[in-house]
Amino acid sequence: MTQRRVRRQPNTDLDQAYSASTAQREMTRTLRERVSREDTEVKMASQSRSAHPSLTSLIERDAPLQAHSMLVLMYGPFQAEMVPEEGQGVASWLKECVRKHGIPSLLRFDYRRRAQVFRRDQFQPWLESLMTQVPG
Repeated sequence: MTQRRVRRQPNTDLDQAYSASTAQREMTRTLRERVSREDTEVKMASQSRSAHPSLTSLIERDAPLQAHSMLVLMYGPFQAEMVPEEGQGVASWLKECVRKHGIPSLLRFDYRRRAQVFRRDQFQPWLESLMTQVPG
């Protein structure tokens, strides 16, 4: 038996509607992905920026650490750690540590599991301004 192939005549209206629908879905999906990706990038950027000003504002106000946060000064053989339960102001604690041990090599500030580590060249101006504010 021979098989006969039937060629389907294109139904242009139906095909165009299907193509338009597919293109619209694809465009909506890619737009949604792009917006989601941009939202994620904005959130990450604001989080990385927000930890820095929050630490500097704590220093400026000599405010105690907030709950769920920690400040660690890393020296070569040891580290000094400040936890919120102490109730001491951040600037006062930093002054005391710098007076006792000198300027650390790294400073780590953790707030709600979002840690930021600052190199000496990043935080040294903060500490120097502390030392010049109050003669001690």
